[in-house]
Parts: sequence; structure tokens; C-alpha cells
Amino acid sequence: MNNSEKLETLRFGITVDEARKQLGIGRNLMLKLVKVNGFPAIRFKRKIIINGNKLQEWFDKNYGQYGKYKY
Repeated sequence: MNNSEKLETLRFGITVDEARKQLGIGRNLMLKLVKVNGFPAIRFKRKIIINGNKLQEWFDKNYGQYGKYKY
């Protein structure tokens, strides 16, 4: 395994576009979701990184909570 393969396997942060594709939603809705309290994301200036390992867990926990988010 070379160094680039090692770095790729350690990557757990995903972009907004990668997360929205996983959830099957549009970019605008994804940008609203990252503002929801408890959503597994962090902002570095204009860059938003989502914890890919926690995204499924967050979705499972919040499934069925339609319309109850404040952002």
C-alpha cells in the first residue's frame, strides 16, 4: 500500500456534494441541513466537511422528523 492509498483509507470527512449524493438530495437542501443543530459537520471558513461515518447514524436517528428542524 503506497502513501496515497493510506491517506485515502484514513479519509472520513466528505464534501457537501458527496453527502448530498449519498442522501439523494439537492445542494441547497444539503446546505440547509449542515446548519441543523447536531448535524455531523464542521465549517472551516467557506469549506464544509461532513463526518461520513456519522452521516448514516444521524440519518437513522432523525428519520421521520420531517419539518421539525430549525436552521
